[in-house]
Amino acid sequence: MIDPATLRSLIREVIAEEVKTFKSGQKTGAPPLAATPPIRIASDADLAAFARQVLHLAETPALREAILAGRHPFKLATGSDAPSGPGPESTGRAASHGHRLDKGVVTETTILKLPAGTSRLVLGPEVSITPLARDKAKSRNISIERARQ
Repeated sequence: MIDPATLRSLIREVIAEEVKTFKSGQKTGAPPLAATPPIRIASDADLAAFARQVLHLAETPALREAILAGRHPFKLATGSDAPSGPGPESTGRAASHGHRLDKGVVTETTILKLPAGTSRLVLGPEVSITPLARDKAKSRNISIERARQ
C-alpha cells in the first residue's frame, strides 16, 4: 500500500506538470502523435525492423487510423540524420532504438506504446513526464534523456 503523503505528492506533481503545459498553450491529455525518429533503411534488416515498428504502432487503434490516413509522420534519415559507420546489423549486435517526443506529457501509457526494442527516449525541453512513466521506463530498461533544443 502506498503512503497517503507520497500519493498526494505524486498527484500534486502531475497536476503541476499539467497546469504548466496548459499555461504554455499546449493541449493537455494524451500526447499528440509523435514523429518516429528518422528511419534509416540501408539493408534488409533495417527494413524488417521498420516493418516490426509499424506493426507495433498499428496495435493502437488511433495510431493505426492515423497511419492508414497518412497523418502519422515517418521521415527517412538524410545524411545529417543517418548514423555514420556500419549499422548494428553489420557488427552482429542487435539494433538499439531511440524515440523522441517534442511536445505533450509522457505518461505510463506513452511508455507502453513505444515500439518494442526502444532503449532510449529523448524528450524535448517542453515535454513533461509523470513519475509513473519514469518508473515504467526504468522497468523496461528505457533511458530517458532531455534534448537541449
